[in-house]
Amino acid sequence: MEQNLQEIEKKASILISALPYIRDFAGKTIVIEYGCAEWLTGMEEQSLMKDIVLLKSVEMCPVVVHHTRMGMDKFRENKRIAKLLELCGRKAIGICGIDLETIGITLNHDYIPVIVPNDIDNEAEAIDPLETAREIAVETGAEKLVCLNRFPGVFTDESRTAVYPLLTVDEVEQLKEERGFPKELVNVIDHCISAVERGVGRSHILDGRMEHVLPIELFSMDGAGTVIIRDMSHLYAHEKK
Repeated sequence: MEQNLQEIEKKASILISALPYIRDFAGKTIVIEYGCAEWLTGMEEQSLMKDIVLLKSVEMCPVVVHHTRMGMDKFRENKRIAKLLELCGRKAIGICGIDLETIGITLNHDYIPVIVPNDIDNEAEAIDPLETAREIAVETGAEKLVCLNRFPGVFTDESRTAVYPLLTVDEVEQLKEERGFPKELVNVIDHCISAVERGVGRSHILDGRMEHVLPIELFSMDGAGTVIIRDMSHLYAHEKK
């Protein structure tokens, strides 16, 4: 009984500590670039969908942009991801390309937009979902661009045992010059930099394979990956303290 009470108290403490973040992000658009699907099992993917639905349930406005490997049916995959979200209890709808009017309508009607970068007239083209996610984040005035991939963030050193929790654009640009980051990570970083320089509140680089990485990153002080902001004037009030 005592152990059960301790577990309940721990869970309650986590919920209470998340309240300021839930309040601050209510009504804010969060664009999620879902680029880690190929590394997830079916159960892990369903768990991630539940976390996205959790964001919606606390009045955030998630927008999902997904990657589809070449050779797969992009539009069928779009419907599949929307269906997974609906199985978690929230309405979702597939959208093709950067259709800002439709995205706005779906958000206003309490749907989760699930976006494939391609449209019917460019189905065979290889379009970087990071580019699509960045443009949607910029055009919708999103608070966050969240990049879910296989990178836990920007590593502090070559041992790769820890990541920087927060970096400014100048700091991450300097690290790019000093360190030999993998080409794929550089691509993620560059899109994150471009997003915040064009008005998105902040960008997040997260390992989408980590269980519950979204709520850990968005609803806790420690976070789970690396946040990129334009400069120190873009810190949240609790971060300044």
